[in-house]
Amino acid sequence: MAAPSPASTDIAPTRPHRWLSSAVVLWYLLALVLAFPPFGLKWGVLFFLVPFVAWARTAPAWRDFMGAALGASWVAWFLILIWLRHIYPPWGWVALAALSAEAAIFPTAWMLALRWAGPRMATASPGRALLGVFALAGWWVVLDWTRSWLFSGYLWLPLSAAFWHDPLFLQPAAWTGQAGVTFLVVALNLGLGCGLHFLSSQKNETRGMRLRVALGRPEIYAPILLFCAVFLVWSPLYLFPRLANRQTQAAPLLTAGVVQPWTPADTKWSAERANLNWQVLQDLTLSLRNQDLDVVVWPEAAPPFAVQGPGTEDARDHLQKLVDAEGKPLLFGAVAFGETSSTVAEPARRLYNALFIMNPLGGLEKTFYAKRKLVPFGEFVPYRTWFPALGKVVPLDDTSPGIWDSLLSLTLTNGRKLAVGPLICYEDIFPQLARAETAKGADFFVVVTNDAWYGTEGGATQHATHSVLRAVENRRPLLRCGNDGWSGWIDEFGFARALEQAGGPTGNISLDPASGEDLTTYFRGVGVFKMYRDRDYDGVESFYVRHGDWFVALSAVLAAAGLVVLRKQ
Repeated sequence: MAAPSPASTDIAPTRPHRWLSSAVVLWYLLALVLAFPPFGLKWGVLFFLVPFVAWARTAPAWRDFMGAALGASWVAWFLILIWLRHIYPPWGWVALAALSAEAAIFPTAWMLALRWAGPRMATASPGRALLGVFALAGWWVVLDWTRSWLFSGYLWLPLSAAFWHDPLFLQPAAWTGQAGVTFLVVALNLGLGCGLHFLSSQKNETRGMRLRVALGRPEIYAPILLFCAVFLVWSPLYLFPRLANRQTQAAPLLTAGVVQPWTPADTKWSAERANLNWQVLQDLTLSLRNQDLDVVVWPEAAPPFAVQGPGTEDARDHLQKLVDAEGKPLLFGAVAFGETSSTVAEPARRLYNALFIMNPLGGLEKTFYAKRKLVPFGEFVPYRTWFPALGKVVPLDDTSPGIWDSLLSLTLTNGRKLAVGPLICYEDIFPQLARAETAKGADFFVVVTNDAWYGTEGGATQHATHSVLRAVENRRPLLRCGNDGWSGWIDEFGFARALEQAGGPTGNISLDPASGEDLTTYFRGVGVFKMYRDRDYDGVESFYVRHGDWFVALSAVLAAAGLVVLRKQ
């Protein structure tokens, strides 16, 4: 919901108490930062905006309010993304400052609308005030959608991701996408914030009088009732009967062996360590030889050599010998070189970050998937043609984006074929990619990634939260393989099974990721996952897959309606 200039309001701004803005900012920071991994105190997202909402309704001075909003937003994202500092130090600190500043633009834009709308909602009729709540919740959704494509797109940790361990709160995503969950979370914050402001403004009234007045203010209780109706009534009624019938509803999909090599990021492409890195992959893969598997999965860019393009024949031979010895298909991420048309005499070579399938005795499948969403300053330098100096500051050879959105065909040992929806690295943060693959007929998703760049803090786990959202939105199982974690699989309803280590040299499978203080997903090892799919969704598209971002469009309509109505206030 766009906000007019501060000068357009006729509500006199007030100066806060000296301590008020600091308390509001501190509440916002603690509640939001602690809600996401590595802390996982998810309930924080239900309350983090409450003090800002209550404060906005008092018509604070624009400078005070927006200064606090901008500072809180930037510091919160700085702390959430603190793991970025590990990338190419000290350049990681520069990336952290820049990316957190970019991410802070969007909550600050929302706070701008909140400051404009808050005082108007406080004096508006009940209907207009309630529309204001839904308009502001819709504006947050629109901003989330905007950051999924603006500046090359970075929809990292929408509010719904805080519930990645609690599928009860994620089920609406199969109809609305993750945006619907976020909408309800923001609406709840607004309702509670309006209630907090009401209680502080009515503190001299009797309890009975406060109750009678509150019942006439639906912007307080309607968002709370809606949140409770969806997550405490509808969601259990939908989810629990399906869980009770899992024995009859769950059909075997495949058994996958996941290899987590934990290759150090700083030596990933070191010529001196290439043989060692390759030996680790071989040893871990062959340790699965006696397991009853359908496929072995490696993470993103796993082998220390390219497997496609001129001069890669010997590398493919080494790989083929390993696959033949293991005896199972290998689904793996690797670097590939491609030839393209060129205006010069010699053909241009393009570098791809790709996903391949190699079969025992059958060689490399001709069809492979090349990553389409590349990481800025990690795989390419954005705006290089506009700012040539960037290429000197960041001496990086650009990876070429893939142009194929085709699925991969995986043939199991029993001859059954499955359509694989491939996603590489942070492509799982983009809902439209997974949705398009489901619409094309994907039976399940495979996400391969390398998060070793980010240390052993919250980076890899934050990344994994998006895979849970994609599984629920599309009602498709998802298999995930990371170089150093998070590896595991997620069913159609968002229940995640992680590859974890509990104090010993081998990985143990847990039904609850990071379920104890002594468990970690950061280690070198292998795991075996028996994946299932729900019979009700076998080949069936979810409402979200069929209709796309309809809820984002609805949210935009609500935001526009709120702007029109509250302008008249």
